[in-house]
Amino acid sequence: MKRAIQSTAALLLAGVALFATAHAAGPAKPSKDAQTERLTDLMVELVPMGRIFEMLAKDDPKWPMQEKPQAVTPVQLSCLRTELTTVGYRRAKRTEVAAYVAANPSSVADDVKLLEGGAAALMGRLMMAGAEGERTGVKVSEQEVLGGASPEQLASFMAFMTAPDHVGLRKLAGIGNAFSGEKSAEENEKSGEAAGENLAMQVMLRAMGTCKVSMESLLN
Repeated sequence: MKRAIQSTAALLLAGVALFATAHAAGPAKPSKDAQTERLTDLMVELVPMGRIFEMLAKDDPKWPMQEKPQAVTPVQLSCLRTELTTVGYRRAKRTEVAAYVAANPSSVADDVKLLEGGAAALMGRLMMAGAEGERTGVKVSEQEVLGGASPEQLASFMAFMTAPDHVGLRKLAGIGNAFSGEKSAEENEKSGEAAGENLAMQVMLRAMGTCKVSMESLLN
């Protein structure tokens, strides 16, 4: 009994020592891998390209080759439709995020905090609302999407979209400086559409490379 009590006491003392050490050191800093995973998740939420592709694929079994179905084999079509999903998009995006984290180690924690503050959720909602409106013809206003957001979420969103400090983060997201407070609503809309088309094209071209679909077969 005495030995059991001594063993228990030793374990308790070891636990207290570990707690004291952790408490003195403060919260553990997330590892680079953990930061990469979290920032990737936020990027996918911010620009839900995979969800948009899935929405389009659901409407047409030949998508994205509906205009030239003969240009790909069934295997290639299946590969494209797999790559152009949320899972496929995230896998490709993670590579970009990992490079960004390696190049910007001092800013990643603040980037994650900013996006978690509301920027990722609000931007994602706006993009999905726009895509759904384009598909159905029922437009949704920006006010309807952002109306329920808190002041803190809106501040996070505006900082991400316009602050000079977040140029690199916007570039990682694929929207660059498409939006500006100095532009009119119409100009921002046109810039946003152009940025969206460019991003979608980049993702599709990357999927074509992965699935070994030649540009020649598309052009013939």
